[in-house]
Amino acid sequence: MSILEMKVDALLRLCAAEDPRERQQIRQELLGLMKERWQSSADPEYLIRQLLLELGAPDHLIGHPYVIQAVMICLNDRRFIDNMTFGLYPQLAAAFDTTAARVERAIRHLVELTWTRGDLAVLDRYFGNTVSPDKGKPTNGEFIARITNIIKLRMQEAA
Repeated sequence: MSILEMKVDALLRLCAAEDPRERQQIRQELLGLMKERWQSSADPEYLIRQLLLELGAPDHLIGHPYVIQAVMICLNDRRFIDNMTFGLYPQLAAAFDTTAARVERAIRHLVELTWTRGDLAVLDRYFGNTVSPDKGKPTNGEFIARITNIIKLRMQEAA
């Protein structure tokens, strides 16, 4: 059942309910549905985490928060997608108190493990023919750019 169907169902039950306690309970349920919809559609960090989870990116890796922050930065300023080495990595390194080389390596490791452990059907659905068939996996820049584009589209659909 979609969120919209659940909201309509709750509204119909609210109109039909006579007991004040039952009405209050249905109101709380409806409020929860409204909050859930807002969070999932408006919070880019939530959307990024959901997408990484769906892709099969291991969340215990050091590169996981780096990718989340990188996509957040790229959502705010698309110029970082074209300037990973001298723009994005140093900014992430400063935010996480590490070096740009470690940031790059951690993200590369996350991409490698996602490609070896992740669900190939899901990876193909999101990355399709955007990945080089010779290498078999995207570069860090391709990975971050594609995730940024997906999140941007999801946020536009929700608005």
